[in-house]
Amino acid sequence: MELWERSSVRFMLHAKLDDLHGEAFEEFFHRVMCVSEPGFLNVRTAGRRGDQGADGLLLSDRKLYACYAPQTVTPAKIADKFGSDLFKALEQRKNEFHTFVFVHSDRRGIHPEVASLLAGARTNYPELTFENFGRTHFYTRLCRMERWQVEDFLGPFPAAPVAVSVVLDELIPLLDHLAAFRRPFEDLPAIPRPPLTKMDYNGFSWDVRHRLCLALPYVKHVEEYYRGRLDPNERDEVAAGFRAHYETIARTSADADEILWQLERHILGNASQRSPMELNALVVLMYYFEECEIFKVPPAGWAPETGVEVLA
Repeated sequence: MELWERSSVRFMLHAKLDDLHGEAFEEFFHRVMCVSEPGFLNVRTAGRRGDQGADGLLLSDRKLYACYAPQTVTPAKIADKFGSDLFKALEQRKNEFHTFVFVHSDRRGIHPEVASLLAGARTNYPELTFENFGRTHFYTRLCRMERWQVEDFLGPFPAAPVAVSVVLDELIPLLDHLAAFRRPFEDLPAIPRPPLTKMDYNGFSWDVRHRLCLALPYVKHVEEYYRGRLDPNERDEVAAGFRAHYETIARTSADADEILWQLERHILGNASQRSPMELNALVVLMYYFEECEIFKVPPAGWAPETGVEVLA
């Protein structure tokens, strides 16, 4: 997909999920998973047996999915739903899964109540893995489909490229955090060499490398943000989303500058943004760049060829 098509998918997906609740949301989730995962079983209720705590099973990865998308979110009901599904799954499907996935449609990411429940469940059931499946996961799966399949889910694409300024939902709190705490430093520390070597290896232009280096000193604020989050899986899930999006772009482009630009638009939408927001997006990308989630990692001992321009 081209950039404007992916931006359109994000916009149309939000509109779609905003109108789906209860069984309609569960049905949409089933359809997406059946297309994207051949081993997925869309479990239906069966009389008194119900669904035995599962709205879906992924046999290959031994994952059990529990959907929750009420029209009005109530913390007490979230806790009841989570506890009920987990109890029934452990009681009736204990040997069928080792990962419990809570599926939701919250625009701003996982609800704090669910984050606390997942963290508590991970402590109480160390033999299990707990994950959440939200809008970013829907978006990633749809972008891997053929265009005609996406249109089956969301409707026809716009006839021409459109400008969509939609900030990636799960990063809104992080970008707000950077807006509040990213301040110019005095006596900035020296820029570490390993990221520059990785920049050389990927072939960024001098101008782009300069912009990335301007973002480097502020990466510590991203680390501070994730250390303070309740959801223990949030950082890894966002990283997986960036990695999947990077791999999708890299399959059609080998130009590092182009890939980075598309990753920025992935965060901010394809409409132009004001400069501070662009720098905050670069700070986020540099965090995942340093963590080796995106872009190629140079092999041990690699060095630029003689005569190749590098950034001092």
